[in-house]
Amino acid sequence: MSPGLLILFAVMYFDIMLNVGLFDPLCQFFIRKAKGDPLKVTMATVLTATVVTMNGDTTTTIIICTAAFLELYRSMNMRMLNLAILIVTPIGIFNQLPWGGPTISASTALGVPVNVLFKALLPGMLVAEIFAIGLAYYFGIKERKRLCWCIEDSKNIDDRIIERMVDSIRKKDPELKRPQYYWFNLILTLGILYLLIAGVAHGAILFMIGTAIVLTVNYRDVATITERIEAVAGDAMGPALATFGAGVFSGILTGSGMASGLAQGITMIIPDSLGVHMAPIYAIISAPAICFLPQDAFYFGIAKVISKVMIGFGISPVQAAVASMIGQSFRLISPVIPALYMLTDSTKLNFVEFQKGYVKYCWPLLFIYMIAYALTGMLPI
Repeated sequence: MSPGLLILFAVMYFDIMLNVGLFDPLCQFFIRKAKGDPLKVTMATVLTATVVTMNGDTTTTIIICTAAFLELYRSMNMRMLNLAILIVTPIGIFNQLPWGGPTISASTALGVPVNVLFKALLPGMLVAEIFAIGLAYYFGIKERKRLCWCIEDSKNIDDRIIERMVDSIRKKDPELKRPQYYWFNLILTLGILYLLIAGVAHGAILFMIGTAIVLTVNYRDVATITERIEAVAGDAMGPALATFGAGVFSGILTGSGMASGLAQGITMIIPDSLGVHMAPIYAIISAPAICFLPQDAFYFGIAKVISKVMIGFGISPVQAAVASMIGQSFRLISPVIPALYMLTDSTKLNFVEFQKGYVKYCWPLLFIYMIAYALTGMLPI
């Protein structure tokens, strides 16, 4: 119930914030600063995706970022593969926020409080975001050379193209925007995130109160508030109900003794010399597992059992949860994520081509996470 309620109100809160335009100024700033420079365009892409994905919804991020950048990439003859990779890389990183599906699933399955798990994950996420920005810089430099771009070329980019990109964000549901309350919404959001990370109150309570406040301040009349709740309820109820269902599955697995029995059986066949190194081995194995399995199947079917085995070798539940999250470095090429097919269709990429490109450039993320968590003590080696 606890993580299910958190994800319910967190998704509602950030959907509403997306509607009122909290993320619009930053996205528009990045787009305008690009000025037709391939390097600036790639940097703007990754930074815009980073900002938009803070709402925790993969589909929404892909829709907004493709609408904002697709035309510019086409007009400049830039590689569509770069666009796809730069959109999904920040999604894979920031899906690990406390209201993201993977963190909720790992927290529920392994019995680790969400705020505790997020604190453990945060150093790796920050280093991974630095890598994503560095990758955007690398793509931009390569595109400059490939397109033989020089500073004079920026004058050849029609300002109307830039304005159309900005309009794709500015004119999305304009009747829901509330720019006059921008600073209020920003301060409220930062305050809620601080209280969540500090553990002052449960995330579900914080986002529930935050949702009530932001609806009342931004929309005021009851009819509009009711309409907005109904509009965002669909996005919020899906993952929340999945979490409740996964919790039932977890309870049956634990209460029936199946989880303990499986863990004991696995423990008996693992040599003691290998058991002490189980965390990094499991972290590497989790990458293909989380890529090709449904998320809940992995966390409630595999991670829950393996965590009990790891505890038997002196690894804490938090460390086991962190090890299971390292596989998220390859989650965003999973064939079981429907939004990725929308991305590859928009960019005219073959899905396998997209997967190969992501693996080629983003494989270091797996080891970035491992090194970061090893240094913080969250991944015993």
